[in-house]
Amino acid sequence: MYKIIVIGGKGTAICLAEQIDDARLRYNLDAEFIGFCIDDEFLGKSINGYPVLCKTDELKKRYDKYGDVKYIFSLYRPDKMKERTELLYSYNIEENKFYTFIHPSAYVASSAKIGVGTSVFANCTIQSNVVIGKHNIIDFNSMIGHDTWIGDNNDIAASSVLGSNVKIKNSIFIGLNSTIRENIIINDFSFIGMGSNVLKDIQSNTIVAGNPARSIKEI
Repeated sequence: MYKIIVIGGKGTAICLAEQIDDARLRYNLDAEFIGFCIDDEFLGKSINGYPVLCKTDELKKRYDKYGDVKYIFSLYRPDKMKERTELLYSYNIEENKFYTFIHPSAYVASSAKIGVGTSVFANCTIQSNVVIGKHNIIDFNSMIGHDTWIGDNNDIAASSVLGSNVKIKNSIFIGLNSTIRENIIINDFSFIGMGSNVLKDIQSNTIVAGNPARSIKEI
């Protein structure tokens, strides 16, 4: 059984910890969440009853030597996706130390491909020929349409719907309950506000929101 450490300890990181616990207890997932890795001392020695195991600069020294210990990255703010991505890679963690989590209640087509370190939460649907890269979070109840391609380090919030043949590049945040029309391209480091209805391609480093989604400002 793998032992999972979540790098983070707020918001989505806590949800992820409880998802792993739920998957183990209700569906016999062959993985166990053992604690958080985070630097914020104000959080104390435990979060939601789970232990804080170490700070980020201690993680590799303390846990890399254990073959059954794996990590999932869920740290820093979704409105700072570029900085969040840089933070992840600053740790220089080998890819084989990351765990790919798919909640057993999610539907994932047999033809779909999901990269290392990605988390797919409960009740998601990932349809045929979808390709998802590394270190993505696909939150509760989201649907990814067929033949969609998702790059690395993206965060797709709960109840979002991506149509078919969508291309999501890298380090993008898609807000709660957003809808992306088919054949759309969303470029790097973009931010999509909650409840947005995206009907046109989005350029890099752009914040959009609304129905239909419109550019608000550049990041």
